[in-house]
Amino acid sequence: MQQNDEVKDDDLPANTLEHFAEMEQVLALIDNIKSIQANSFEREFEQYTEVLSRYQEQPHLLDPHLELLLTRLLNKIRQSNQEPGERDAAFKYLYVICKVRTYKVLVKFMPHELSDLEFVLQLLSEQDPKKFSNWETRYVLLLWMSILVLNPFHMSRLDAYEAAAPPPLNNCNHDGPVAPAAVPKMERIYELCKLYVSSNDTCSNMAAYLSAKYFVRNDIKDLYLERFFDWIIEQHQADTLQVKFGQLAAIASILKHGKREDLLPYADKLLKWILGCKYKDGDDFLKYKYYIKIVQRLGLVQLKPRIASWRYKRGTRSLASNLTAQPNAAGDFLTVQAEAEDDAAAEEIVVPDAIEEVIEELLQALRSGGNDIRWSAAKGLGRVTNRLPKELADEVIGSVIDILNPLEPHEAWHGGCLALAELAKRGLLLPYRLHELVPLLMQALFYDEVKGYMSVGQHIRDAACYMCWAFARAYNPDDLKPFVQLISSGLLTVAVFDREINCRRAASAAFQESVGRLGNFPYGIEISTTTDFYSVGIRQNSYLSISDFIAQFEEYRQPLIDHLVQRKVGHWDPAIRELTAKALHKLTYRAPEYMAAVVLPQLLAKTETIDVNARHGCVLAMGEITLALRELERAPDSKGAYLSNQRIAELNDLVKTFVDRNFYRGMSGELMKLSTTSFIRNCSVAQLPVNQECLASWQHVIELCLTTKTNNIRDAAVEAFAELCLSFYCLESRSAENARIIETYLKGADNDLEEHIRMGYIAALGVLPAFILRQHLTSVLDSLVKHALVPPGACDNHESVQTYRWSEARTRSVQALRKVVKTVGYDSSVSCSFADRIHFDKVIHCLLRALDEYTLDNRGDIGAWVREAAMQALFELATECPANLLFPHQVHQIVVGFMQQAVEKIDRTRGLAGRLCCQLVHTVPAIPYIRDHERLLEIFPKDEKSVLWLFADQTFPLFCELLALPAYSKRVLLGLSASIGQLTESLIKYASAALFQFLRAHQEMVPRLCSEIVQNFECHLLNERVTYPMLSFLDILLGSGSVENVLHDENNPFAEDIYRLLNLEVKGYKKLYKTATSISTFCQLLQVPRLSKRILSKISVFLGLQHVHVRKTAATKLYEALALHGDVTDIPEENMDEILNLLSETDWTLPLVEVRPIRNELCNLMGIKPPVSGAAAAASKKQVVADK
Repeated sequence: MQQNDEVKDDDLPANTLEHFAEMEQVLALIDNIKSIQANSFEREFEQYTEVLSRYQEQPHLLDPHLELLLTRLLNKIRQSNQEPGERDAAFKYLYVICKVRTYKVLVKFMPHELSDLEFVLQLLSEQDPKKFSNWETRYVLLLWMSILVLNPFHMSRLDAYEAAAPPPLNNCNHDGPVAPAAVPKMERIYELCKLYVSSNDTCSNMAAYLSAKYFVRNDIKDLYLERFFDWIIEQHQADTLQVKFGQLAAIASILKHGKREDLLPYADKLLKWILGCKYKDGDDFLKYKYYIKIVQRLGLVQLKPRIASWRYKRGTRSLASNLTAQPNAAGDFLTVQAEAEDDAAAEEIVVPDAIEEVIEELLQALRSGGNDIRWSAAKGLGRVTNRLPKELADEVIGSVIDILNPLEPHEAWHGGCLALAELAKRGLLLPYRLHELVPLLMQALFYDEVKGYMSVGQHIRDAACYMCWAFARAYNPDDLKPFVQLISSGLLTVAVFDREINCRRAASAAFQESVGRLGNFPYGIEISTTTDFYSVGIRQNSYLSISDFIAQFEEYRQPLIDHLVQRKVGHWDPAIRELTAKALHKLTYRAPEYMAAVVLPQLLAKTETIDVNARHGCVLAMGEITLALRELERAPDSKGAYLSNQRIAELNDLVKTFVDRNFYRGMSGELMKLSTTSFIRNCSVAQLPVNQECLASWQHVIELCLTTKTNNIRDAAVEAFAELCLSFYCLESRSAENARIIETYLKGADNDLEEHIRMGYIAALGVLPAFILRQHLTSVLDSLVKHALVPPGACDNHESVQTYRWSEARTRSVQALRKVVKTVGYDSSVSCSFADRIHFDKVIHCLLRALDEYTLDNRGDIGAWVREAAMQALFELATECPANLLFPHQVHQIVVGFMQQAVEKIDRTRGLAGRLCCQLVHTVPAIPYIRDHERLLEIFPKDEKSVLWLFADQTFPLFCELLALPAYSKRVLLGLSASIGQLTESLIKYASAALFQFLRAHQEMVPRLCSEIVQNFECHLLNERVTYPMLSFLDILLGSGSVENVLHDENNPFAEDIYRLLNLEVKGYKKLYKTATSISTFCQLLQVPRLSKRILSKISVFLGLQHVHVRKTAATKLYEALALHGDVTDIPEENMDEILNLLSETDWTLPLVEVRPIRNELCNLMGIKPPVSGAAAAASKKQVVADK
């Protein structure tokens, strides 16, 4: 997309365009339009659509170019010598412009010469309404016809000079008889309108628009309008189930565009018909919407067009004068009283009886379940009421107000708010109604009704904001002055505290409108610049930042707090309750006395309720408020105590009361646990005065939460426990009690029944403060080390050791170890610290072993969690500990461990390892004992953010440079084999490319690297985690040609070692997937002449195995290997074609008794002995012995 480099307004959205920049591109696409049958049409049309769709939100930018675009397209359409489908393609291009710019604008640019009428009529007659692929053609033709029928000439004259009759309608399945040879244009257009309004597709809407333009003509209305109405009435009386929406839309459109005097003769008949159709009784909202449109427009036809003389008229509507008005210049706002002129007063307004039915239908529609229906009914009610006398209009307004009562459903509230807003816009709500309306408006602004697991009220609050917007535009500031405080505080409350973004933005817009129109909202300018469209879009920003800004103004402070306490503390959404508590914390600094004296007692009283949401929110809020009040009390400029002794006692007893009442059981207990842990944490941070019973109850709840299955509850309990220990467990008198807690937690960490129990206790041990840890460091450290590693024996027998798959618990242990080290520190002056090498080495050894955890379960490589936690812990230890504690071998193990992880298969783990390795190398002061440190500084960039560590194409070339360093290459190769040998295509691509590029650039290092690959294979023999990807890695490596020199070097044992290790790995052929994967590597070794005989013998064994998949794989891979490397084997050249034919033509899925003879024939052709089973070999040996 081409955009201007300079942005004129920094406040504009980033995607704002300034002009139609792709004009030349679009014209080129139009000039090269292909037939819709052409192969390139779809691609070019998609490109054209994509360009124009960019202007969907700024379509006015197309206006200067519309004439040229339409001229080009219409020239294409008018051409007579075109390929089939080319004209339809041009119509599709034209429809895209129509969609972007809307038909109401586009139709003004359409040509309307009389010469086009016959052309368009002919094209429409040739269309098939059932051919859905070309619907755009029919749509645009109908649109074009709607401007052509507005020509000023009498339609009958257009047929006067025709030499021959136009052809009849083709492919049109209309209801009437076949037209005679010479059909007037009037009749042809009439038949087309009937045809297309009866098609239930997009064209029916355009046909309705055409009907509205055509049937209101002076020369047509007398001839065809009544016929058209009668035909539609007949259609809908005969079959009301199969409703043609286009026909209803046509009547609604004619009633909208027609003159009242032309439509009045048919109004009663149409009203009687539409009321008898009962379209409002079904569930089809589309029928009901057209029903309401027709009913309201019939009501407007019945009443004379007039503007109510009694309506409210506001004087000045200048924003500038409102904003610059002086405080004492109230007289500048002129209120023009409703002065009816003498002739208007003398005139008596005649209201037909049918209007009562119309108004009743509109009032009922305000309660409809369809949004569009309520909106249409509200606008209709405003239009009709505007033409009524004051007494009748007053009754209508009273009926609308009556809808807003608690017994009505939420749909009725929404409809009522919309209707009142429409009435206010038109000045039909006189000021004396405001005393009745404003309280209802406040109810609607905060309407939120819980239904099951959801809430209704969002649309009502949005409509209430629309009411406020309408009031601001309608009324004089003096009329609204008594309600300014109520409306302004209500709007700001919704703007910052509503759950839904559209309601917050609607309230913000209404507030800004009120500030501009009325000019009497307190601090309106300051607040409206803060509560703008974008700032209120982020809920957390609204709750925690904007609300705090508004609360600095005293007029709004208490309404904000009261709304949170009364409505948001018990909100159905837990996220809102949490934000409410945080918001109350910030607002406490603005009104501490009010919070302590009024809000806290209210919250304490609400904890008695059976509503668990309210209890949860109240406890969260009390914790936050208590913390803020205590911080104010302890501040240097404190004004005294805000919490009385009675309030402190009530807060002390709160948790004990919950425990006594069993509030922590069941599903509701989960919420209460979460809120109580937050309450305990806040009270601990606040250092609230507590008694022993209170501490015991808090400790009891924390221990309950530590053993729950829910992660966030356990985490919250751990945070609460940490703060509780720091604030209340530091006394010498609690030594025995602290020891009991440690003993309990150590015992809980040894639990092997449930993983979550161990996780909770281990996490709690990790957050113990230093004064407790130092007294029990050895026992805590031993427990955490023990539980950070896979249990002994679990690697050999996974199923018998239950805790083998408890990687989450081991992750928590590693994290706890990291926290313990950080908490205790390296101070050698104290008795127990990590300056003691025994403790330090124990931790280092544990974390290095944790780097080797690769536990798998149905979630995948869950051991990665442990490895990531271990890397973070090792990085902290290496960078923060005194240099004299580190041994050279420890530093080397840390560095190579990071490097291996940085080239393995999981993106997240690889990214973390790469970043930490880079930081480790560039740590200042430098970590001692890092081998080849100078070279590492050259390889890794100083700024770790310059590399995207999660992207394989950036990290693998970096780490492959380490292969040149013998100190690191072996472990890097181990990681590379895991990445290249796994299944992710993109990872294989980038990892193998980086490796092979290095090998080709450093041929002298290839023998050493091959030797290290063999060492890795041998060290991890029969360890499937390593050897399974190793088999695929070797296949890719040997097939790449990068190690060809090593393979053919008879003095290098690489090939023989690989062959030997492959045999050992697949010995017994028990693992099907491993055996099948190894075949590719065996076949790659066929390129080594000295091994060819042994390889062929091995493959012949695979060809005779019981597993069908192994036999098929062996045949396929052997065929490929012989085709590539057959010339280096000892197979006679004359037998090669026959061998390849046997391999490719044989059905290797046949039973073994049929396959093995073929296999033996292959062996004879290849010049090797056919393999025999162990039992057959033993029997043969016995026979030989017997013969002797």
